[in-house]
Amino acid sequence: MMNNNQIEKITSEILINLNFLKVPVNVEKISSLLNVEIVRQNLQDDISGFLVRKNNKDVIGLNQSQHDVRQRFTIAHELGHFILHKDQPLFVDYYRGSKLFRSNQRGSNYIVEKQANFFAASLLMPKKLINSELKKLSEDMDYDSKVDVLSTKFKVSFQAMDFRLKYLGNYDYGF
Repeated sequence: MMNNNQIEKITSEILINLNFLKVPVNVEKISSLLNVEIVRQNLQDDISGFLVRKNNKDVIGLNQSQHDVRQRFTIAHELGHFILHKDQPLFVDYYRGSKLFRSNQRGSNYIVEKQANFFAASLLMPKKLINSELKKLSEDMDYDSKVDVLSTKFKVSFQAMDFRLKYLGNYDYGF
């Protein structure tokens, strides 16, 4: 099983090798360079996206009606499956509310999905860039304001940035 440090290393190498270590990370261009097509579709409101591998073609189906930051995270999440779980057979991911359904792995999703989510977070919000941007912010700013500024700059949700900052140990306890 791959751990978070290994995933962080993989995303860092991708960003450096493709020269994409800049804010905001261009996840659509990364997808294109990795030969993964993005197809925007009218999907049910509770479905964010899916990855299909068939006949040597990789396609991310994306719910075009969802907010841009949700679409960016979904693309990064599906790229996580593409990179980390390449050895697995054809599968389809789709979301219904907070639940993920996978067509061939109903019982063993949890670890695979956590890995794809961590991949997405570290691809969209690389540790190096987070630390660099944090240094630019005033120390007088409260934590929520920092999260708000950074989430806007990185084009991610407030919740995703909050989670990432806390994971990286950058939570400001206010004293």
